[in-house]
Amino acid sequence: MGTTIEESSLDTRNAIICFQYVERVKSELIIATKLLQKLDELEGDELAGAEKLMLSFLDALVGEVNIAHGVLGLRNFEQARTKILEAKELVRLHEYLEATSRLSEAISSVTTSGQRVMQMLKDKKLL
Repeated sequence: MGTTIEESSLDTRNAIICFQYVERVKSELIIATKLLQKLDELEGDELAGAEKLMLSFLDALVGEVNIAHGVLGLRNFEQARTKILEAKELVRLHEYLEATSRLSEAISSVTTSGQRVMQMLKDKKLL
């Protein structure tokens, strides 16, 4: 595999790529959290169907995080992936509040990845 963002000097091009992945994954995690919060309002067949969709969405989100990690090589994306997988298991156990907590931790991990590049892009007046 090539040089990762962590190993590089974080030139402007790499900072922009990193920022785009961070913002996209963070947005998807926020959507997942909002969807997950709705599961508590459902019952019966509605709940069963919604859970299946939620698990599918989380699978897709893991795929996005894997791509971001592959491109960027940032450890925080690995941590986010772990938290999403934990949330998935908690959804299966109907532990929606705990699953929401894991997704919040994943948001924090991804946000941490973007702080340095966001500041760099702000310093260059690109944000």
